[in-house]
Amino acid sequence: MYINDSVYGAQEITDPLVLALIETPEMQRLKGINQYGVLNLIDSHLFTSRFDHSVGVYLLLRKLKAPREEQIAGLLHDISHTAFSHVIDYVYDDHVGQTVHEKFHHQVISHSKIPQMLMDANLNPDYVLNEKNHGLLERDLPDLCADRLDYFLRDSLIIGVNSPQMVQRTLEDIFSFAQGMMFTNTKIAKNVFYGFMETCRVFWGNAIQSGAYQLMADTLKLGLDEKVITEKDFFLADEEVLTKLISSGNARILENLELFDKDAFSIGTPEDYTYHVKTKTRYVDPNIHCGQGIFRTSQFFPELKVEIEKFKEEYSKGFYIKIQR
Repeated sequence: MYINDSVYGAQEITDPLVLALIETPEMQRLKGINQYGVLNLIDSHLFTSRFDHSVGVYLLLRKLKAPREEQIAGLLHDISHTAFSHVIDYVYDDHVGQTVHEKFHHQVISHSKIPQMLMDANLNPDYVLNEKNHGLLERDLPDLCADRLDYFLRDSLIIGVNSPQMVQRTLEDIFSFAQGMMFTNTKIAKNVFYGFMETCRVFWGNAIQSGAYQLMADTLKLGLDEKVITEKDFFLADEEVLTKLISSGNARILENLELFDKDAFSIGTPEDYTYHVKTKTRYVDPNIHCGQGIFRTSQFFPELKVEIEKFKEEYSKGFYIKIQR
């Protein structure tokens, strides 16, 4: 398989198991899941599929020469994402943690042919599918990991926080070590530190996004209450769920959906708001490897410790969002 990825450029995939896994219905469904929830309903160009991100994580792990099991775990890591991605966290009131999809991972995998496919390739499904076994794929914040680095590079390109040249410089400098992913160039590490924080501010965790997610979550809850959709429908593609909501003819649902216009969302105040939403605080403090050892970026640049505390304080207050009906 030949692909031209926005982050990694022209790539060829030859691993027979990876090619077979890509063709499974569970992986193909991810092509219809927007990584940015419902932001494409506000701005149509804001769409990156969970499929593209998943393949990207695989390509990054392959570049870092991670074990084959970890590369495959990276390919499959988002397979349980529901329609509209992290909107599901707002449905189940997990705005800050944003881990609801992880609870469905075993369920989605176990009801598929994937475990047998792994066993046929002489791989242990329990080992491959346990992310605790894969220190490059997933790590706790503020560590960098393959999942985090791929979506940062991919998303920061779309919104202009990063240039293609800086993305390539980042990929050239990143490497894996016993303690995980790290840089050798302090300037690149610092750019990732600031770029990640800025991408959170203007994209992943801004007020408009939070308001749009909450509105869609309320619409999905209404759909459940009115028996227009069921929880099983969350495992369809975005467009399929949206079609069910629209086809219902339910006046309240349709009124909500009509609000997905960028002019309908604005910053509110504590005295005048529709929603007060707290969301996930996303920042990284990458490791740097140099002759003296391994250090956090904030240890090289002490002023960054102040930036982290300011950022955490900013997000602790949440956002006030006003929706003009």
